[in-house]
Amino acid sequence: MSDLEARREARRRARAERDAQEAPTTNGAMEEDFSERLARRRREREARNAKISPESNDVEDDFERRRRERRERLNRGGGGEDSEDVSSARARRRRQREEEEAEASPAPEVNNVQEEPTQEEEPEEEAPAAAADDDEAEMEAMRLREEREAAAREAKERMRREEEEEEARLEELRQKKEEERKRRQREEEEREREEIERRERAAAEKKAREEEERRKKEEEERIKREEEERRKNRRKGLGGLSPEKKQKLKKLIMQRAAEELRQEAMRKKEEKENFIKNKVEPLHVDGVNNKQDLERIVRKLYQQYARLHEEKYDVELKIRKQDFEINELTIKVNDIKGKFIKPVLKKVSKTDAKLARFDRNKGGKESFRNQLKSTGQSKYALKEEEEAAKNPDWREGLQKHQEAES
Repeated sequence: MSDLEARREARRRARAERDAQEAPTTNGAMEEDFSERLARRRREREARNAKISPESNDVEDDFERRRRERRERLNRGGGGEDSEDVSSARARRRRQREEEEAEASPAPEVNNVQEEPTQEEEPEEEAPAAAADDDEAEMEAMRLREEREAAAREAKERMRREEEEEEARLEELRQKKEEERKRRQREEEEREREEIERRERAAAEKKAREEEERRKKEEEERIKREEEERRKNRRKGLGGLSPEKKQKLKKLIMQRAAEELRQEAMRKKEEKENFIKNKVEPLHVDGVNNKQDLERIVRKLYQQYARLHEEKYDVELKIRKQDFEINELTIKVNDIKGKFIKPVLKKVSKTDAKLARFDRNKGGKESFRNQLKSTGQSKYALKEEEEAAKNPDWREGLQKHQEAES
């Protein structure tokens, strides 16, 4: 910026000298006054430039320093987009500065093309024109200086804003890092706490499991001891008898059981005889000599027989009815409980099965029924016949006894 001012001042000085050489020599006093005025203005302008130049140099130095610091910071941070913005801003400023120089610097060709004033022109007219040029140059310089100052202030403000934004970004980044550190610390503390709780829970479960195993082991040992004691007591309950004594004791027990069975049979026989005596009255036929008495006794016996037969029929019918009811109730109970009576299966000898198969193979073709295994039971036999066979009627014995007595 100072080189531009120096070039402008040199051009103004050359133009003033050229104007002074071209001015008429007759106006010596006016030329001296004009030259003094120009010199005074030049000295004032140089003083102002001297005052302004340090300030502009300071502004430029400050601006260059800030730009250098920002460039170094960007280089350290590796910001590609910021560096591109700075380079584009620098190019814009360079183009603006070149345009300002082009506008401020007057073209020498124009000065050369200008027509030289004739000697007939008055010097009074040239002096106001030079003063007007100086005023315009001064106004242009002031305008340029103000523009430079405004640009410097704008650059300074922009740098300040960028620095504030950078500081805000750094502060935000620092806060994020701090929050991330705190979050990681909380997660680590939570993880440690969960690990401690898990270890405590595992230790408690292990202790409870060991306690349960110990209790089960003690219970098994106690049951084993009790079983051993019961076995010993059971062996001792036999009195520690030898095999001969055990055999003798068994024989005595069997004799006692047989005696009890004989007594039970005799008791039932006596009850049966007493029942018969109560139902059948004794016959007195010693004094019977005529036919009428005998017929009367026979009719009496027939009536007694008919009555007893009716009672027998009623009792059998009642028993049969009760059996039927019991069977029906049993079926209903089994249906309700879902239980069914399984048939009793009889074990069949393997030897008989082999012999039957051998006979079947040897005999050739036979019927299908002959090839079936036999269980030794008849599924089609009537129960009443079996019961009749198992329980003989005592009335037959009574009739035989009466016939023998008669």
